[in-house]
Amino acid sequence: MHHLRYFLAVARELNFTRAARSLNMSVPPLSQRIRTLERELGTPLFERSTHHTRLTAAGEALVPLASSVVADFDAIPQLVGRDAVRREVRIAVPDVLNPRHRRALGDAIRDLETDWAVALRQMPSLDMESALASSSIDVAVSHVGTTHPTLSSRVLYREPLGAVVDASRFPDRTSLTSEDLRGMRYIQGPRHWDLGSGRTDRLAAVGAVIDTDAQFTDVSGMLIFLRGAAAFTVVPLESEVAASLDRTEFAVLPVDDMSETLTTYLVRRAADTWLDPVAAVLGTADARPD
Repeated sequence: MHHLRYFLAVARELNFTRAARSLNMSVPPLSQRIRTLERELGTPLFERSTHHTRLTAAGEALVPLASSVVADFDAIPQLVGRDAVRREVRIAVPDVLNPRHRRALGDAIRDLETDWAVALRQMPSLDMESALASSSIDVAVSHVGTTHPTLSSRVLYREPLGAVVDASRFPDRTSLTSEDLRGMRYIQGPRHWDLGSGRTDRLAAVGAVIDTDAQFTDVSGMLIFLRGAAAFTVVPLESEVAASLDRTEFAVLPVDDMSETLTTYLVRRAADTWLDPVAAVLGTADARPD
């Protein structure tokens, strides 16, 4: 069973270093256990080189089988009785959460811990679909929905985004229009902030300049790019990123004629009915005010 979990981690990441990190182990023992599994099965599961790791045809065939076996094994405590052991549920959360949702989610997780052993994971939303499909996690609070045939998602809430600009750029303004963004550079954030939402295309359509060479990876980088510049980025208006900014230096302003939002979903494996109680509790935790 452990070897199948190791295999699924490498199949998900297609990178032994990242897979070892996700398993809290080093690369050499992980590589050795994959080779042991390959010897047991009598066939290579990965094509390895210094530049890439790819699944072989046998590896591709093993992924759904291994996922099913691991999921069935993990379901055993639930099947033999809830009183026998607290069932572990692995919940993934994204890098950025609405503060109100973060607090509500924390309360929901504490409620779950009465009957469940909750293991929290933090990862970019873009990685959650593959982690769910490979049974590395059980439930995800994600900023990306899914079209995967074995997964289902429901919308928890949508929150508006605003433009972050140098405070001197639009003094005394409480909001902007898309015309204000014309000619300004759009500075992209980390990959997991933009989420493939088509936002850059929409901003380019209103005349913003998409600078593909300028991308920040954290809040400090964002502030360096924006300080004193004719540039902007977008963040959720109620995010902790927005709340942490010094408003004498930076402003976070809604754009009145653009309905840019960040959607938060609850994503899970559709066939795992044992997750129904967990999904019901987590589904009540959202960012909407009482």
